[in-house]
Amino acid sequence: MDWFLQWLRGRRFARALSVGCGTGPLERDLIRRGLCSEVDAFDGSAQSIEIAKNLAASEGVGDHIHYFIGDFNEPRLPRRGYDIVFFHQSAHHVAKLEKLFSRLLRVLKPDGLIYLDEYVGPSRSDWNDDLVAPHRQFFDRIAPEARLIERLPLPIQPDDPSEALRSSEIVPQLQRGFRILERRDYGGTLLSVIYPAINWSNAAPGLVTEMLASEQKMLSEGHESYHAIILAMPKRGLARWYAVVRYFVAPKLRRIRLKILLRLQPGKKHRF
Repeated sequence: MDWFLQWLRGRRFARALSVGCGTGPLERDLIRRGLCSEVDAFDGSAQSIEIAKNLAASEGVGDHIHYFIGDFNEPRLPRRGYDIVFFHQSAHHVAKLEKLFSRLLRVLKPDGLIYLDEYVGPSRSDWNDDLVAPHRQFFDRIAPEARLIERLPLPIQPDDPSEALRSSEIVPQLQRGFRILERRDYGGTLLSVIYPAINWSNAAPGLVTEMLASEQKMLSEGHESYHAIILAMPKRGLARWYAVVRYFVAPKLRRIRLKILLRLQPGKKHRF
């Protein structure tokens, strides 16, 4: 957030939207810092929204934040109402990226911004043994007593089918309707996959340093960063309308293609 404030050079926002707010720490911080005057924030969890409301009230910022329950994939938002939209680790849970980004083109003011702090690495359907091989090679070198499991599995969260649903498509889909102004990658390529599988109470003191060095080596060799902060602005004119059309048509063409493939190859799994 400090880098973001420096990039803005004193700019402040009258009205903001937070997509997937969870229990609300981002919105409370935005108000406390004076970055935004008013924030609308939604999440699919009623429990999280209730916690966010109570925390905002207890911290004295409740009058500036409007929390509500909403669906990532069917957002109901006012037209041209926002100066900035925030995503904080929420876009990778969205199934209908095209619909959401198309809606944001309508609700953002022409000079508005999108701020994403996101996991943009492989989607859950992208993972295979070849992709996870570098992670397993490092994991296998860790002392057995420091591992929670014997073999590193594919990093697919089985208890949350929305986790990393279309994460690898976030940036390409965003670029259809928005012009990226700034991008700051911050890794996680090795750490985010291996870290949860380590018994840190038994880990060697220098393991984190070794992991960081190995991750930097992977990035220097061309592996993608799995996490990024991105600032973007809506496209204008014909480019904007072309994006709206593509956001509308692309999912329909994908469904038609899937139906055709299912008829031709009824027993085979297809990724879309």
